[in-house]
Amino acid sequence: MPLMDGAALVPDYGRHDTVYRALRARGASGWGTPQEDAILLGQVLSCLPAPPARILELGSGAGNLTWALARLGYDVDGVDISPTAVGWARERAPAESPIGKAEFRIDNVVALQTCVGSSLDVVVDGHCLHCIVGDDRARCLAAVRRVLKPGGRFVALTMCGQILDERMRAAFDPGKQWLVAQGRPVRHIGSAPSICAEIVAAGFAIDSVRIDPRANPGELDDLVVCAVSTSMNPAAGD
Repeated sequence: MPLMDGAALVPDYGRHDTVYRALRARGASGWGTPQEDAILLGQVLSCLPAPPARILELGSGAGNLTWALARLGYDVDGVDISPTAVGWARERAPAESPIGKAEFRIDNVVALQTCVGSSLDVVVDGHCLHCIVGDDRARCLAAVRRVLKPGGRFVALTMCGQILDERMRAAFDPGKQWLVAQGRPVRHIGSAPSICAEIVAAGFAIDSVRIDPRANPGELDDLVVCAVSTSMNPAAGD
């Protein structure tokens, strides 16, 4: 049974700024731990072409992944809806020694208004897409396809799988496939096939799919999808 009328639930993406302010205040290195950042970097690198390449990171947060890729020779733009996160990432510049470039902008990944044209080689979702819920997911994927070059690559790392944790299951609406917290949808939890279907419907051909199993029942599996933008026009149904 749905938790409540799905039409009444509106996501609050701006809540991430509150989280980033709290993370900075307690001296965290970013959203994840250094160990989690290292795992994320390895997952992303398994899908990337060799540098140089122009990359956009969705939901770049404190810039951990963006700076790591820039140190390897990639030119990376990081976008995040949180002004605190973007400021945090920019302030790290003096401590970094990138071979490539790293720049950070405030933007909503549902629209990517600061990204003009089709000029990017790769768009990386490093655990951002599962924060986008409902119809906004299709809008986000359409924006990703718009900013990629023809044949450009989309790398998605997102939570998936069956919810085993009882408290999490109590907050889950299986019809909408989202978790609800404080009356707002906060996470999309789909199956690997359903997430891949969303990506294909947005105009991508999937190169590879991998599921990295969760470490414990209180977590979720990690889906790693490498996809390529096709010439298909999703709106036309080609």
